Amino acid sequence: MSKKSSVERTCWDIVSAVLSQSNRTLLHGPPGTGKTHAACRLGLNNGQRVFSLTLTEETPAAELRGHYILKDGKYIWHDGPAMASWRCGGRLVVNEIQRGGPDVHALLLAITDDLTIAEFDLPSGEKVKPQSGFTCVATMNGDPKELLDPALQDRFPVCIHIDKVHPDAVKQLPDDVQRAAERTALIDNDERRISVRAWYAFAQLRQKLLKLYSQEEAQKIAAEAVFSNRSQDALDALVIGDSQAG
Repeated sequence: MSKKSSVERTCWDIVSAVLSQSNRTLLHGPPGTGKTHAACRLGLNNGQRVFSLTLTEETPAAELRGHYILKDGKYIWHDGPAMASWRCGGRLVVNEIQRGGPDVHALLLAITDDLTIAEFDLPSGEKVKPQSGFTCVATMNGDPKELLDPALQDRFPVCIHIDKVHPDAVKQLPDDVQRAAERTALIDNDERRISVRAWYAFAQLRQKLLKLYSQEEAQKIAAEAVFSNRSQDALDALVIGDSQAG
């Protein structure tokens, strides 16, 4: 089998090639392109467990690290996804990594330290070290150079810009919607971009409305329901896609 040339290689070819080889990987790009799907499913070692969470500005560091819980009248330690993934050599997936607050980012600096020296002292007094096989995959929208703390960005030497919708996400759509989604999901302008999730919702609703309306009416109603004041832009994208296919 011939090897792919650099001209043919896409961002997803690179992701598929390196996720099983890199212990710290950052995937960044427009929303709705399949970053989380890839982070949770691609390049896993045999039987490797996945621990996933999505950060917000309010996410406490304890949610990631772990905390005490009351059970049977006693307080016992409960690992968060970071410590749980360390203990079993799992994969920690951190979505929207740029949204975490200072405490969460400080914790992530420790979690993503060089695996040969990384260790963490829990409030319980236990010292934990990452087991062999541990990996961390972070995802974010936008440019990490502009949005991510420089020290945390430095923890992810493998940093891949996702500039193409994942093929698995596109394949779930009807042919005419596939072409429209590929054209609109990666538009730089936030006001004009239409995510694959929105196109999927449109396709599902359109299919159900066909039982009650003509194809033209079903399409218009579905577009107005999903895209609101951008419905005409979406319909225009569908027309352009059909003309290009022809």
